[in-house]
Amino acid sequence: MILRHAKLHSTLRAALWVILDIAFCNAAMILAQQFRFEVQIPAVFFQRYINLAPFMTLLCIASFWGFGLYRNMWQYASISSVVQIVAATLAGSIATYLFSLIGYMFTQPENHFLLHRMVYLLYWVLLTAMVGGSRLLYRIIRTRGLYPFRRGANETIRRTLIIGAGWAGANLINEMRNGRYGNSLPVAAVDDDPSRAGASVNGVRIIHDTARIPQYVKDFSIDDIIIAIATPTGELRPLIETCLSTGCRVRRVSALQDVSNEGVQSAVRDVNIGDLLGRPEEQLNMTQAAAYFHDKTVLITGGGGSIGSELCRQLMAFKPRKLVLFDISENYMYDLFFELQERYPDHLDEKLILCVGSIQDEARLREVMDEHRPQVVLHAAAHKHVPLMEDCPAQAVKNNVFGTYTAARVAIQYGVARFVMISTDKAVNPTNVMGATKRIAEMIIEALNAQGKTEFTAVRFGNVLGSHGSVVPLFERQIRAGGPVTLTHPDIIRYFMTIPEAASLVLQTASIARGGELFVLDMGQPVRIQELAQRMIQLYAAQGGNMDIPLVYTGLRPGEKLYEELLMDDENIVRTELDKIFITKPDVVTAEAVQAMLTTLQECLDAQRDMRACLHALLPSYQPPEVVNGRVQASRPNADAAASEVPNP
Repeated sequence: MILRHAKLHSTLRAALWVILDIAFCNAAMILAQQFRFEVQIPAVFFQRYINLAPFMTLLCIASFWGFGLYRNMWQYASISSVVQIVAATLAGSIATYLFSLIGYMFTQPENHFLLHRMVYLLYWVLLTAMVGGSRLLYRIIRTRGLYPFRRGANETIRRTLIIGAGWAGANLINEMRNGRYGNSLPVAAVDDDPSRAGASVNGVRIIHDTARIPQYVKDFSIDDIIIAIATPTGELRPLIETCLSTGCRVRRVSALQDVSNEGVQSAVRDVNIGDLLGRPEEQLNMTQAAAYFHDKTVLITGGGGSIGSELCRQLMAFKPRKLVLFDISENYMYDLFFELQERYPDHLDEKLILCVGSIQDEARLREVMDEHRPQVVLHAAAHKHVPLMEDCPAQAVKNNVFGTYTAARVAIQYGVARFVMISTDKAVNPTNVMGATKRIAEMIIEALNAQGKTEFTAVRFGNVLGSHGSVVPLFERQIRAGGPVTLTHPDIIRYFMTIPEAASLVLQTASIARGGELFVLDMGQPVRIQELAQRMIQLYAAQGGNMDIPLVYTGLRPGEKLYEELLMDDENIVRTELDKIFITKPDVVTAEAVQAMLTTLQECLDAQRDMRACLHALLPSYQPPEVVNGRVQASRPNADAAASEVPNP
């Protein structure tokens, strides 16, 4: 019903334009003759016009139709639309002249309808002015002419303050004037360049000093703020926080992208927690990774998880021969498959293979690798939640240690060229079971690198924003529920990166790995979790939430540190050819030593002995809470000292 109504409306609009253009065609021809003959059109020429009028009108309308003038949405008219009008009227004028000329050649002299050549030129100029002017007037009325007066009748108009009056800001204002942002009305633009103060962009006044944004919000009754400044996110953080403090909805121009037949359109999105990280999101050059993965078969363990699914999204753009997702959870993989099916509808069933199974199940791993013969394995499967693994240390050992060992051995047996394991900063001087098991997994990878042709490498990074079970989704749920937001300690700090950053790092390292390396990303300065929670409360309050949400401190959990490290004391880093990616070459562990560790761990599992004590005996760098005076305690006296001593590549 709605579709039928919309189609009828479109047909009626086109019919009205046709009627108007018929009038323009005839009026332009009459005026052209009037201008040519200055005072009065001779009777003979007026009679010729009468004879020509039906054919001229038909040719004119046919030309307009052919050039798509009746399919355009004129409220979004641009320079390309002007060219379209000029070409259509020129084609109609030439067709009319040629038709008149043919009539002159093949009819009796007294019956032809050829007019003076100057008339046709004037006809084209006048017709272009009339047709173009009518479309321009329509655009003004629809997008601007009546817009400022709508607020009284329609209270949904959103008064918008633009931050930045450069090219991006000016382009955004023009688009808002054209109606591309619905009910958003640009009221003013703020810029720190004093030379722009007092000027205007498309009728929007430019005012000075972004430090006065809170006052401008009150003065102009602002509802929304859009930041249109081409500056790295990390440098924008203070400005974003100032905007959020006003209580307005805050958005920003993230990029500029070409839009077919509509010139250039700004991509505006809501500010998110990634904008408040304190550093810009790393945009890694993926050219080398794209070339490496093109036409390769890739197996991703843990393929349905946060990192695994993002790896899959990015890899699909590189056109691999086949992507094999291997995960014990079918639900996440199932959801990912249908998400990608919408983006890549062609042959997805053949390219994306879903395999349910556990990395602890050697028979299932053999079955999958035997069938698909992957050239690259990205090992993202792991138990990663620190508190849960403190409660279930045996499960962490089975999955993170023995699961990794099983997957790596099967990869060697089936001739996998490259095996990349995803590790964590918690593996550095670990104080929890999860970190200890990941450090042992790193050692397994290092030892196996010399056991066959498979090149083994590991990637180590910090916490991932928005991943399953991370602190950001937890805070979001607590904020939306009205609080309180729970933190373990006011001074706890962490490194953070976004899911796309993490996945890009893995793919980059896979493309340059030669075996035996441990890659580390320069993650900038760590973030204080208390500040992160406060920023999130501020962010969601600006989107209509409650600003008055308390923070509650519950105390450090077993195995939790005040700070995280990316390197151990005896590890040195070397730059790679890729920006922001570093290599550390840890001491190589022999295969015999790894086998002895695995044997001891298996005996401990079988005898159900104290797994933390066993891990500490095998890995002296692991200091479980029970070893540190039998209780949880901070490793540094204060967080400021901890932040200054965190190793930073």
